[in-house]
Amino acid sequence: MIELLNVRKVFNAGSPSEFSAINGVDLRIAENKVTVLKGPSGSGKTTLLSIVGCMSRPSAGRVKLHDREITSLPERFLTDIRRKTFGFIFQQPNLIKGISVLENVMLPAYPLGERRAELKVRALNGLDKLNLGNKAASKVEWLSGGEAQRVAIVRALINDPQIIIADEPTAHLDTKLSYRFMEIVDQFKAQGKTVIITSHDPLVYDSKIVDDVVNLRDGKLEANPS
Repeated sequence: MIELLNVRKVFNAGSPSEFSAINGVDLRIAENKVTVLKGPSGSGKTTLLSIVGCMSRPSAGRVKLHDREITSLPERFLTDIRRKTFGFIFQQPNLIKGISVLENVMLPAYPLGERRAELKVRALNGLDKLNLGNKAASKVEWLSGGEAQRVAIVRALINDPQIIIADEPTAHLDTKLSYRFMEIVDQFKAQGKTVIITSHDPLVYDSKIVDDVVNLRDGKLEANPS
């Protein structure tokens, strides 16, 4: 379980451009469930997701992961947590140009010191599951938008993370690929993984596989509609 206690996030504190993105959020995110953070642009959902995924620190408040306080851990420990616990799927695939699909998928596992041969087998298996096996040697510049997004999903899973974090994953996908993405999320859920998604796409937050929808506006939680 992930727990946020009175979490606040302020940017440019003390300056004329000071902006409070998250304002006293208390939230529990259940394990082995699919949770969607929903809200309009500027609601704070991406900022909140970055705090949940240890990509940024709150300005105030506490964050717990499996009942362990992680708010004030040194950066090297947070880096280790990110690598071993989370898989990240961003709105833009953020693939590295100039190298192959396979190399892109394997990159997050290199700091863990795994044997390259074993890592390669796992990466190829992941690509095969999303019908990308024939693209392994291709440069990422040659991929379609949907293919690039699927490669990003395989990359996010390379370290077998327990928690999948996805920021507006369907923003650049057509309807067919968006449904395909939600099918993949359903597979994550069946595997016992925790999935946290930010989205303002009804196809996502109205999906029957979603367990909890958290509504945000102006950095605060809103009551779910009855």
